[in-house]
Amino acid sequence: MPYHNANTTAHAAMRHRNDMKYGPEALSADTKYTTEYESLLHSMGEEFLLPRGKVLRENHIYYLQEGRCALCVYGQCGETSTLIYFEPGRLLNFLPSLSRLYPLHPMTRRRSVPRKFFAVRALTNCRFLRVRHEIFIKAFADSLPLHSLMVRSLTENILNLLTHAFNSPLLPAGQRICRLLADIMDDQPPHALPRYMTYPEISTHLSIHPITVAKIFKTLREKRIIRKKDAGLTVPMSTGCTASLEAWKN
Repeated sequence: MPYHNANTTAHAAMRHRNDMKYGPEALSADTKYTTEYESLLHSMGEEFLLPRGKVLRENHIYYLQEGRCALCVYGQCGETSTLIYFEPGRLLNFLPSLSRLYPLHPMTRRRSVPRKFFAVRALTNCRFLRVRHEIFIKAFADSLPLHSLMVRSLTENILNLLTHAFNSPLLPAGQRICRLLADIMDDQPPHALPRYMTYPEISTHLSIHPITVAKIFKTLREKRIIRKKDAGLTVPMSTGCTASLEAWKN
């Protein structure tokens, strides 16, 4: 992996992140609506705790309050792939209700994959609000906040799936890993990478062999694009390091 290519990719990744940041007004509005969503869902359901590494098996609608989790696909031969990562404020497992509420095109129904191959896995200890489907749908009919939350969740899921698809397996492995790191690292210095994003997790998400992931991280550390800090990894604030990760992303 040439050093010039690493520097070029990192610069583009950070520029993309800066373009996507929200202003203070948007963040304030987001906090306001999040409080409204949680208050409403509290009145409809109950809190539910899911320990790290466990999988959601119950057929309810969930709203993530704390922690991080992921939508996973489990193949018939035991293989696993991660599709979407969920942050607090996201609604999960609502498609079964929507598919009953709104008629789907026959071709869509024919292409649907059995739900037994999908599950939400907790990457950290998670706290949810859990609501039964029938209670949610009954309230959904006349609730503007629930409609807003649903549209927001659908939009975020689609955008995240498109981002995952854009990070194509046809691209070099190093480029794909840097794209992922630039997307998930903290906005604030020292730009820490999530501790749940381990080599096996990256391997599962990007379908890259774990040994290849380890070699790429070794190169990133050698070029001082990422550094160890305490028990985790960070992208240093220096222009060279952040620029390197961005440029390598592209």
